[in-house]
Amino acid sequence: MYEKEILDNIQEPLILVDKNANIIYSNQAFDTYSYHVDIKTLISDMLSLKPLKEGISIKNYVYNTDNYTFLIDVYPTENGLYIFFIKDVTRLFKLEEELKKEGMLSTVSKFLIEILHDIKGPITGIKAAAEFLKQYPEETEVLEDILYEVKRMEEFLKQLSSLSKPIQLKLSYENIHKILDKVIKNYQNVYKNVDFIRIYDPSLPDVQVDSEKMSFVFENLIKNAIEAINQKGSITIETGISKDPVFSPNMNKVSIKIRDSGKGVPEELLDKIFLPFFTTKSFGSGIGLSSAYSIVKSHKGVLRYIGNSTFEIILPIGKEIERD
Repeated sequence: MYEKEILDNIQEPLILVDKNANIIYSNQAFDTYSYHVDIKTLISDMLSLKPLKEGISIKNYVYNTDNYTFLIDVYPTENGLYIFFIKDVTRLFKLEEELKKEGMLSTVSKFLIEILHDIKGPITGIKAAAEFLKQYPEETEVLEDILYEVKRMEEFLKQLSSLSKPIQLKLSYENIHKILDKVIKNYQNVYKNVDFIRIYDPSLPDVQVDSEKMSFVFENLIKNAIEAINQKGSITIETGISKDPVFSPNMNKVSIKIRDSGKGVPEELLDKIFLPFFTTKSFGSGIGLSSAYSIVKSHKGVLRYIGNSTFEIILPIGKEIERD
């Protein structure tokens, strides 16, 4: 009797059923709730699941009908009965879907605004140069400015298209240090307050990569690192053979780590940093890291954030990459 009072006071809907799906007991929370579903069918469906047949509990099982969603926990008892906790989460799931839609609309709107912002700059430059050339047609040097701005727009549109199109690779065996050094040199010439520290493994073999596309990956990661330290601090680039037990168990892949002296990626953003159009900056379209991720993946490699302000690229050494 005392046990019944305890069960009746449980706020979650609870029932006790036998192996034939007959309800032996139900608490007040269950009795007072109007379920728009055939409970007998629900119970029978759950009892047919393999874990319950083997006496294993089931938690947070999502049970869907045409119009409703339930979250169910089931606990087998020693005397052959089953305790069911049944929660109607239909409204919660619908609310979550609405929030996802709103979030997507917000993301798309922000993305379109950023696209317009990024394209507006080159267009303004082209317009100004064209107006100048109209007044002074003999000043042909201004054509270089126009071509430069057109190239900027072409590169931006190329990045956009790369998100949806299969990546075509022009593979060759390359010294990964030479690609890194070329990228680093370009940034060293501009950012005098950034100390670039190279920790290279000289025994590293050549790696099969698309040199141009891998340069883009390194440029993106180093540029992000420079922005993370507000153009002042240190960036360490370290290479070596990857000993990762999951991605390189045979130690047949190379590792390139890029670490900056900044605060690192906040934990709440870790699952979003490689998503297209996601950015924490007040400028930019947020497609750089996503494009870099796709390029590394097309090389049968891995791009990940490993903590301590460090991004790591793992690339296969041998001929593991399928040519498109």
